[in-house]
Parts: sequence; C-alpha cells; structure tokens
Amino acid sequence: MGGYGSTRWGWHSKKTTVDECTSFSTSDLVRYVGLGPNVHRPWGSLAWRNTRTGEETSSIGVEIETSDTQGWARLHYTFMAGRNKGEKMDYRVPLVTTRLYFGGMRWWFICPLSVNGRYCGRRVGKLYLPPRERYFGCRHCYDLAYKSSQTHDKSMDIYKRMDLEALMALLDSDDLPRIAKALTVVLDRLGRL
Repeated sequence: MGGYGSTRWGWHSKKTTVDECTSFSTSDLVRYVGLGPNVHRPWGSLAWRNTRTGEETSSIGVEIETSDTQGWARLHYTFMAGRNKGEKMDYRVPLVTTRLYFGGMRWWFICPLSVNGRYCGRRVGKLYLPPRERYFGCRHCYDLAYKSSQTHDKSMDIYKRMDLEALMALLDSDDLPRIAKALTVVLDRLGRL
C-alpha cells in the first residue's frame, strides 16, 4: 500500500493548449491583410515563424470579401508535414461586425466547425488549428485550455489550509509576497460565500 504507482496521479491527459496551436485573429487580418468594410482582396497571406530561428514554419493564403457589416475570409493552405502532408485545404469562414460603444466596428469570425453534428456558429475573435487537425476553429470546439489553467502553484496550498483568522493576521505583516497570496485566498473564500 502506498508504493510506486499506487496513485492515479498522471493517469489523466492534459488538454491541448492554445499555445500548441497555430492561430490567427481578426485583428491580424485587419493589420496584415487589409480586412475592413467593402473590401475585395483576392490575395493575402499570413506566416508563422519560429521565434528562436526566425524560420517560417507555416503560412496560409487569405482572400477577403466584405460588405459594410459582414463577409467571408477564404482560407487556403497545404499541409507540409504530419499525417495530412500534401493535403490542400480551401474553405470560407464567415465574418460579421459589431458596433463599438465609442464608434467604429469590430470584426469577428463565425466558427465554421460542426461538433457532434451541431454547427458551432460562435462569434469569436481568434481561430485555432491544433496539431493533427485539418480545419481552423474556435477553442470551444477543440476543447482547448490555457497553459495557466493546467498548472498548480504549490506555494498556495499552505494558505488554503489556514483558517480565516490566520490569513487576516498575515495581512498585517510586512511580507508583500505572502500578503498577496493570502489576499488571493481570502478573496477566493469570500467569493464562495
């Protein structure tokens, strides 16, 4: 009892994170391809580079067609590696706008994916292409997580075990890092009341 391998620790698999995916946003299309109202752009491209070497790792061709408030972006790319190597992809992603409070507009993608036979249709600002997938889609459809949500700060455990009086007493000390952690736990507990 209690020997090596006796726990279930490590039996779960972590979710794919957004950091592991190729992604782009509507603001990338505005900045690099020229997304805007009443635009017909038959060509444009986005490229991803290795941050250490500067080498281009992948690219995507983008065609844009918009009216005043909606339109589409045609994405076309070819897989250069992996199980889909050589496969050419070509499809459209709907675009819509919302008016901003202080004027102007913001562009959004409408997620083109279907999950379990149901069309997603979510309005999202960013699309992701996880490893081993073929189509860009929203993080909800791919069940993506943020890296920070899969990490655990073990230094917080001691504060979580303290009673409220001990935490409040710690707030009177001069140790700012400990005060910050204790305050986080106190606020979390107050939020659950």
